[in-house]
Amino acid sequence: MVSSPTTSPLSPAAAQARIDEVFKAAGQNTARGIALALQARADGVDHPLIRQLVALKLKEEGRFEDAILELQPALEVEPQSAPLLTAMAFCLLELGRRQEAAHVFRAAMEADPKNADAAYGYGWAAERLGALDSASSAYRRAVVLDKSHADAHAGLAGLAARRRDWVTGRMHAERAASLDAKQTDALMALARIDIGEGLYDAAERRLQTIIALPHLKPLARANARLTLGDALDGAGRYRKAFAAYAKGKSELREQHAHIFERPEAYTAQEAVRGMLGEFRGTSADAWAQPTGQFFARDERAHTFLMGFPRSGTTLLEQILATHPDVVALEERELMIDGTLEFLTPVGGMSRLSEAPSQALDSFRDSYWRKAKEFGIEPKDKVFVDKHPLNTIRLPLISKLFPNAKIIFALRDPRDVVLSCFRRSFNMNASMYEFTSIEGAASYYAAVMEAGQAYLAALPLQTHFIRYEDLVADFEGSGRKLCGFLGVGWTDKLKGFAETARNRAIATPSSTQVGRGLYDGGVGQWRHYDFALKPVMSTLQPWIERFGYEPA
Repeated sequence: MVSSPTTSPLSPAAAQARIDEVFKAAGQNTARGIALALQARADGVDHPLIRQLVALKLKEEGRFEDAILELQPALEVEPQSAPLLTAMAFCLLELGRRQEAAHVFRAAMEADPKNADAAYGYGWAAERLGALDSASSAYRRAVVLDKSHADAHAGLAGLAARRRDWVTGRMHAERAASLDAKQTDALMALARIDIGEGLYDAAERRLQTIIALPHLKPLARANARLTLGDALDGAGRYRKAFAAYAKGKSELREQHAHIFERPEAYTAQEAVRGMLGEFRGTSADAWAQPTGQFFARDERAHTFLMGFPRSGTTLLEQILATHPDVVALEERELMIDGTLEFLTPVGGMSRLSEAPSQALDSFRDSYWRKAKEFGIEPKDKVFVDKHPLNTIRLPLISKLFPNAKIIFALRDPRDVVLSCFRRSFNMNASMYEFTSIEGAASYYAAVMEAGQAYLAALPLQTHFIRYEDLVADFEGSGRKLCGFLGVGWTDKLKGFAETARNRAIATPSSTQVGRGLYDGGVGQWRHYDFALKPVMSTLQPWIERFGYEPA
């Protein structure tokens, strides 16, 4: 027997009859249950199940915030309801509130350990947070609980494709597609596997079919167009490939313009240039290196690996992670507290320059606490914190960790900008710049200008390493890098590709790094010189400064 509604203008018996009707219908046909729930809700009948079904309808319509508002009162009545918690978490995830969603999914799993949807949802949230090992475990749990869970099979397919495990990926993707013909993530995984296996024509046909699906969500369609670009690129049809990339990025730009092109919003370029302007207005003496050690506890050394997205930082991080004396962390926001305090607000850079070292201890503590949350225990190891855009945080790094070393990854600016334009990223203000080739080039120039200015002024030990040199002379470049870090060279570094396949890489570089060292990433821009002409004047100063040959 279900509980009575909280409030209703109907008699208790009539309201209960409506609730019973919804329960019965929902158990037999979800669409019928939703229709009856909407009618009951309109008549003032209030019950957690009715709210859950109404929220499901709102979610289908893309009204995620309204769905959350519908679910909140239901959760006050049944706070341990796994279905309600799961429904809430999926809406949070759709709104980009990934950390909150993961927390709520976890609560749903604890409330009902046998709930396959909660396990799948946690995996989905973890994957989008970059915690791919956790995502894989959660997807596998969902499949164990429900062998016919198409979404979980699709999730496993996508993770296998990242690892270049085409056989496992295809098995899960085909299983998902057989269970649910509308499971587009599985179809996308199959397309990526086709590309990975060199079946470019098959991938193109599959992707054209996906793009034409009437039920495909706009974000999925845009990403399918980018993947179509990869299929066409693999087939050597570069002009058609660029047209596919441009169409996909145009759609992504249109979908996110309401967030990142608001009149009151700063663009990522404006933010970077604003920080640099403030830095140049501070006293050079304020950035002099203080004395003392700023290690967490007993790690051997602390290193930041940076540059720009698609400049080779993931490759370098995977190489270094293979070294027995190194522990590496891939792309986590460990300095978020310091960033929000000193780099985001106007005037923050000035306050940072004047801050006594001891006044920054809480930000150091926050950094190491977050590192520990991600499983980092750097005792007697060299800790490598890899994040490409830490370039714009160099003043903060210098103040918090003045003894840290900097590895700065370089790659031909034309290849970097082209790759940023071709790839799909989790959207934020910085990644929004990559929705146009002009924006990608301008943002690259802004970040490089800031990074080079910071490195020239700050007392930091820096090692520049070019992607092209690493590819041409792996051992020579690797020995120099090891020497800079104070660790010995080991031939184990040559097996980094195996390390990469066994590690969970969250960035778009995962598939490329897993194939090992190859020169296919060098000079890719030459196939697209026609598309780069509008931005060559922006990139030329950096092509020359970093020693790359002109076109």
